[in-house]
Amino acid sequence: MPDLFGGPADCDVLQVFWCPFDAHGTGYQLALHLRWRRSTDVREVLADQPGPVVVGAPGNVPDPCVLHPEQVVEHQYIDLLPDRLRRRIEKWEGPEDEREADDVGYRSDLSIAPGWKVGGFASWHVTDPVPMDCDCGQPMEPLLAIASYECDSFSDSWVPLEDRATLGGAIGPTSVLVGRDGILYMFVCPRDPGHPHRLSVQ
Repeated sequence: MPDLFGGPADCDVLQVFWCPFDAHGTGYQLALHLRWRRSTDVREVLADQPGPVVVGAPGNVPDPCVLHPEQVVEHQYIDLLPDRLRRRIEKWEGPEDEREADDVGYRSDLSIAPGWKVGGFASWHVTDPVPMDCDCGQPMEPLLAIASYECDSFSDSWVPLEDRATLGGAIGPTSVLVGRDGILYMFVCPRDPGHPHRLSVQ
């Protein structure tokens, strides 16, 4: 992943483990464990990947799928922008009840990309923005987003052109369900990869 960051300087692989039982997390979000590794240490990749024998819910185990990383440009969540810029965007978008279905909007088309991603910005559409600071006082940065859906009717402009005809109703290809159809954001300390990560469900 070109934008992968946050680990020790000599590591270039991140493994994310989670327990398939919500009860072992906080009750509404997964218990995650990060393991940074070096790709040069990986010898043979298992042909048959082992899966858990027992799971708490089917949505806690991803379906096998092919990954096609794509770099996109995101912009900060609108409520975290300077007031003057936010007002200019809202004026440019116009009243919500006057917008056409194909109008470009900052929130849905330009700001936060949907789906699973590395880096970028976090959406705060459920809780409003919350400071995510490390115990050391350093503001944390989004490392990973684990989303229940790849896109929805408000964000289909992010779908690659070559996938639009075949996407159909398959907006959750991994079959992972976060909370109540949400997104789990993982934040890490940019100063020290050994500091504990923080999570937010939106």
